[in-house]
Amino acid sequence: MKIVTCIVAAGQGTRLGDEFDNLPKSLVPVLGRPMLYYSLAAFDSIDSLDSFVAAVPPSDQEKFRSLLKAWGFSHKVNLVDGGDTRAESVRNTLKAIRENPPDIVLIHDAARACVSIELIEDLIDISAGKFAAVPAHAAVDTLRMHDGDKITGELDRSNIACLETPQLFPYAKLLELHENASGGDEYTDDTTLFTRAGEDVKVLLHDDSNMKITRPEDISAAEGILYGRGWVDANEEED
Repeated sequence: MKIVTCIVAAGQGTRLGDEFDNLPKSLVPVLGRPMLYYSLAAFDSIDSLDSFVAAVPPSDQEKFRSLLKAWGFSHKVNLVDGGDTRAESVRNTLKAIRENPPDIVLIHDAARACVSIELIEDLIDISAGKFAAVPAHAAVDTLRMHDGDKITGELDRSNIACLETPQLFPYAKLLELHENASGGDEYTDDTTLFTRAGEDVKVLLHDDSNMKITRPEDISAAEGILYGRGWVDANEEED
């Protein structure tokens, strides 16, 4: 079974603070390394994966290419132009591998730098090479609907899951759904395409350590998780 990993790394860190305004989000430092490094390191540790495709800002391809060469991961990483939306970036990665298509694709956001090897392997196992599958953690907050001014309804959190990446899909079906998608690129992840098409998506519930880095305080939280797994600050290693 051939599995290709597609990484979305084309976004800008506009919510991470003024100091990162001119830096692609996936290159924002976490423990002294670009956050993209951690995702690639996790996926690179899994021998059953074939190759990687990363959607990056078109103007920064040379910068990413230089970093990849310096990092020296064992899996080949191909770069494609990222789009104006996440959906467009994913679509570009899928089109880039259509000449030699895999059976399965893993779609991952570089902003989830804390993805673990165990999570990736568990996701592959529950898909059995046949089903779409997504990791998620249970909602723990009290959930209410609102109209901006007041609460308008309740949601039962016992059946609510907060979806994460990587998300695993049969390649041919995901490419078909992307090419036939209607209503623009308003969907924020690829399970939306699958569920709207009536396709089943398996859910792998686990803890909330696979967090998404969105705000400045998330960097410190991610560093704490990575530090707990044995990572050290790259700046300290150099001293």
